[in-house]
Amino acid sequence: MIEEIGTITAVDSDHIWVETEIKSTCGACVAKDNCGTGVVAKAFAPKKELLVLRCTKKAIVGQQVRLGIPENHLLSASALVYLLPLVVLVISAVSGQWLLSQLSISSELWIIGFSALCTFFCFRWVKHRLDGENAHRYQPRLLALIPEKASQINIQSLSPDS
Repeated sequence: MIEEIGTITAVDSDHIWVETEIKSTCGACVAKDNCGTGVVAKAFAPKKELLVLRCTKKAIVGQQVRLGIPENHLLSASALVYLLPLVVLVISAVSGQWLLSQLSISSELWIIGFSALCTFFCFRWVKHRLDGENAHRYQPRLLALIPEKASQINIQSLSPDS
């Protein structure tokens, strides 16, 4: 499970609005101060993502929550979005070149158009698949509400007597 901490910005009867900060990989890099990409990443304000999640527990604005998404769902969505269109692009370019050579057409513009069209339809299919009936699989889940104050945490002493 890949986890992230977010902050509640609004509370409804059975929903909460959670804001998370989108972090760049430059934030964790050791060379971020000496790297041009790290300097550019610092120049832009950190981006926020707002999620609406169902919550039946008592929550208050400003409280932090722990969100999570299973790794296998994230990996399958990433493969669908990044890998599949790339594979379709390469296969359609090769098959388009072969098909057009069989038809005695030698213009590369037709190959580019055919590949772009196939890739476009692949992206449409991926969007339909990710927005379809299993879309909830790719959404973050509310794992836990983090107590706002340390006094709310129930700590029990473990002693040899008990």
